[in-house]
Amino acid sequence: MTPQQTHPLPIIQSNPHAGLGVPPEIQEMLQISPRDLYNDADLWADIHFDFSAPGLDPAAPGGNGRGVLANVTMPIARALIDVNRSADDFDNPDGPIKTATSYGRAIYNTPPDLELRATLMTRYYAPFHAGLQRAMDEHGAEMQLFLDCHNMAQHSPSAYAYAGAARPFICLANFGDEQGEPRPDLGYTSCPPAFLRAGAEIAARLFADLELLEPDAAPAPVVKMNWPFHGGMILRNYWAGAYDPSAAAADAATRAPGIMIEINRGLFVGDQTADTPEAPPDLARLAEVRSRLYQWTVEMVALLA
Repeated sequence: MTPQQTHPLPIIQSNPHAGLGVPPEIQEMLQISPRDLYNDADLWADIHFDFSAPGLDPAAPGGNGRGVLANVTMPIARALIDVNRSADDFDNPDGPIKTATSYGRAIYNTPPDLELRATLMTRYYAPFHAGLQRAMDEHGAEMQLFLDCHNMAQHSPSAYAYAGAARPFICLANFGDEQGEPRPDLGYTSCPPAFLRAGAEIAARLFADLELLEPDAAPAPVVKMNWPFHGGMILRNYWAGAYDPSAAAADAATRAPGIMIEINRGLFVGDQTADTPEAPPDLARLAEVRSRLYQWTVEMVALLA
C-alpha cells in the first residue's frame, strides 16, 4: 500500500526571542550574567513551537503532516539583539541593541558605540529579517497563516508595562482591542477580528485543563486578546494594514492573516523573576504545551479552508 502523501502545515513561523547566544564581539563587554539572559529570553519557544516534533501526527488534518513551510529563528539572546524592534530605534534602552533588560538591569558598563552597533545589526539583525523575507518570497503563495511566536513571564517584568501584573495563559494579538477590533489610533488589524476571536475560543478550550506551576491566589485568565501585548515590529512590518476596514474588500484580503501568539512561561518554567536560577527545559511539560499549540494551529488553518 502506498503511504498517503502529506504536506507541512501551510504556515510560516517567526521565532525571534528564543535564542540564548552571545555575539563574540560583545562577550567581554557584558555586565549581566547568563542568568539575566535566561530570564529575559522567550525560553524554549523553539521547543514548544516545534511543529516537526514526533507525536504530533494524530492531530494533523487530512493531507497535512508534521512541519511548517518555514520557521525563522533568531539564535542570539533577545536581551542583546532584538529583531522585534525597529532597526533605527537605537536611543531606546529596549531597542534593537538593548542597554537594559526587561527588569531594568544595565547590560553594559559602556554600551557599544555606533560602529559596533552597526556591525551587530549587519551580522545578526539583518540576516534574521532577510531569512524571514526569503521565507515569504518562497512560500507566500502557499502560506495561509503567519504566526509570530513568543512566550512571556507569568508576571510583567518591572521595566515593562503593567509591572507585576499577572498575565493570561495565552495572549493572541492582531494590533486590535481586547475584542480583536481595530483600535481608533491604528484603524487596522493583522487578521480579521472574527478570526482572532475564534482563535481565542479554540485556545480557551485547549488550554483550560492546564495549571501554572506556581499558581497565583487569583486564577489567571486562559486567553486574552491584545493584552498585555497587541503586536510587535515583526507583525507590524510584514502585516501592517493587512485588514484595513476602510480599504476595498479585495485589497484587504490579499494577505494571509497574521497573529502574534504569546504563551505564559508559568506553564512550563514557573513564576520567573530576574533572579530565577537557570534550569534545563521541562520536556514533558513543554510537550503538553506543544501538542495544544499544534492542535490550535490545525484548527485555525481549518477555519481558512
